Amino acid sequence: MSCNMPFHTHLPKRMCSTAILGIVITLLAAAPARTALLFTENFNYTVGSNLSGLNGGTGFSGAWTGGDSTIVAGLGGTGNAVQVGTSGTRSLSSTFSTSGNSYYISYLMRVSDFSGGQYTGLSLFDGGTEQMFFGIPWQRENFGFDAHAGVSGDIKTINFTPSTNTTYLITLGLLPSTTPGKVDVKMWATNNLGVDPDAFVGGAPNASLLGVKDNFSFNTLRLGGDYAGNLKLAGVANAPTAAEAINFSTQSGESVPEPGTWVAAALLAGGAAFARWRRRLAK
Repeated sequence: MSCNMPFHTHLPKRMCSTAILGIVITLLAAAPARTALLFTENFNYTVGSNLSGLNGGTGFSGAWTGGDSTIVAGLGGTGNAVQVGTSGTRSLSSTFSTSGNSYYISYLMRVSDFSGGQYTGLSLFDGGTEQMFFGIPWQRENFGFDAHAGVSGDIKTINFTPSTNTTYLITLGLLPSTTPGKVDVKMWATNNLGVDPDAFVGGAPNASLLGVKDNFSFNTLRLGGDYAGNLKLAGVANAPTAAEAINFSTQSGESVPEPGTWVAAALLAGGAAFARWRRRLAK
C-alpha cells in the first residue's frame, strides 16, 4: 500500500495514516515477549561491588542481603557474573509451588577448584527451610543437587566429570511426577552454550531423583556456601519452559531489557518514523 500513488488509486491521507499505525501496532503485538520468566538475575552491577544490597533483576521483592559475594567480569567475556562467597539471600516476589507445575532453573557456572569437599551454589528456601540445593553439593566435588528429601541418595551428582575453569550451562527441572504428591528433579549440564534448549532437556538428564521428593513451595533464593571464591555464576533464570530459562542464561552476557522496555523502544521508533512521514507529506 502506498500513500503516493496516483489520485485515483491512493487512499485519503487520514485513512492511510490510520492504516500504517495499525500495521505498526499489529507487528508489535506479534513480537515475542519474555513474559514466561518468573525470576531472573544477570548480575548487571558494577564490577568489584559486593552483592549484598544490590537490587537488580526481576521477580524479587527486595535486595540481596548478607554474604560477601563479589561482582566480576562475565563468564563469556562480556556482561557480569558473581563470584560466590559466604551465603546471602533474596526474597522472591511470589511463592512458587511444585504441585502440578513445571519449573526450569537455568544458569551459567564455572568452577576453579572442585577439591576440598565443601559446598557452594544456589538454594531454594520456603521461609527458613531449605528445600533444594544445586551447585557443588556437600563433599561431592562435582556438579549436582541435594533434594533435601530426607532419604538415602537425595544428593545426586552429574554423570560426567566437569573440567575446571570451563563454563557450563546448568538446568534444573522441577517437574510433575507420575507418583502422587511428588516432584521429579532432573539436572542437565553441558559446555555447549549454543545447544538447542528443547533438545537439551529432551535428552536424558545428567542426574535425576524421580518419585521421591515431596511437592514443596519456595519463596527465597540463597547464594553461597563455605567454598568461597571457587564458584562463579551468571544468568540465573526460572521459567515454566526450558527455552525461556536457558535463552536468558546463554544471553546473560548482555543486559536484557524487560518486555515493557522492548515495546516502549519499538513504539518510540515507530512513532518517530511515522512523524517523519507526516512531515514529508506536509511539505
